[in-house]
Amino acid sequence: MTCASPFKTALLVLVAASTVVACSTNLPGLTRIEKNQLDLPEAIRVPTGHKIALEARGSGELLYVCQAIKRAPFEYAWLLQASSMRLQDSSGRSISYLPGTRSRWVHSDGSQLVTQSSVEAAGDSLNLPQQRATVEAAPAVAVSGTSGASGALSKVNYVQTLRSTGGLVTAKPCIAGNLGMRLSVPLESDYVFWQPSP
Repeated sequence: MTCASPFKTALLVLVAASTVVACSTNLPGLTRIEKNQLDLPEAIRVPTGHKIALEARGSGELLYVCQAIKRAPFEYAWLLQASSMRLQDSSGRSISYLPGTRSRWVHSDGSQLVTQSSVEAAGDSLNLPQQRATVEAAPAVAVSGTSGASGALSKVNYVQTLRSTGGLVTAKPCIAGNLGMRLSVPLESDYVFWQPSP
């Protein structure tokens, strides 16, 4: 029986530890998303010089209300009012999503962000289209006494919505007879949060 020298044993332990760290930080799918931005529609690609800060999966429902959006002649549309989406990041921590013209994302670590604009790729009539939202330049605000200056969302400046299933009203048209009607629509989506590379 041969015994490894203390130096060889230490070297093997170091290599094994490095492999564990490398595997734990290289989450499934993230490298693929970073490398395959060119496979996405140009409108929603994240500019070079960014890296993935966080990935999350969400499921829940979006609440829509049928409202008039134009007069003379009247036009009607289903407008998003609220969300009961439940998001979890790759470490199992929760993220709250509050939709709107300026959507807000709040991580369980206290960090949060507000989007100032979004663009979307052409999609189909059944599923929410892929999107890329730009985050407001203002620093994140603290939630319930925690520091918003640090945390998972503190340096994020783009949010991509990818691989959505559902999320659009398809059951009923928004017409004068349905004005004020509310409908909940199920949605499942993947979200990727990007920050500048160092």
